[in-house]
Amino acid sequence: MFRHIFIIALVVSLTFACSGEETSDPLAFCENFITVAAPDAPLNTFDFNNAESIEKAIIDLENLSTDPPEAIAQSTSQVVDLYRDILEALVASAPDDRPMVLLEFQDEINESISSIESLENYGETVCGIDFDEKLPQITPVIPLDLNN
Repeated sequence: MFRHIFIIALVVSLTFACSGEETSDPLAFCENFITVAAPDAPLNTFDFNNAESIEKAIIDLENLSTDPPEAIAQSTSQVVDLYRDILEALVASAPDDRPMVLLEFQDEINESISSIESLENYGETVCGIDFDEKLPQITPVIPLDLNN
């Protein structure tokens, strides 16, 4: 009798233990993240005067938030929602009004800094994305004869 109770308890505990496992595919998430972060991706090439390019960027963002790993799910959702809201608001506004529209999001941006940093850190450490842009270096002309 005790043996059956022990087996039932073991099965129940294993069922709950297994249910806490990762259900998303981190590799698929990283592939999406790499696609979204690519220099030629819609998120990096959109034009506020072209609503279609903004839509493509938003679709990329939504694809990124489809099934993120549990460790980064909340941050991903918060960042994607914020970026989507900002893009939609900016594309809907006149070019001269965009700086003021962006300022309206400042509090939300400040509240999301830790999520933005977490998502960026995950992209760098787990997915291998290098977010550092290489700026062209201006090299001064060095005279051939330094003695003159």
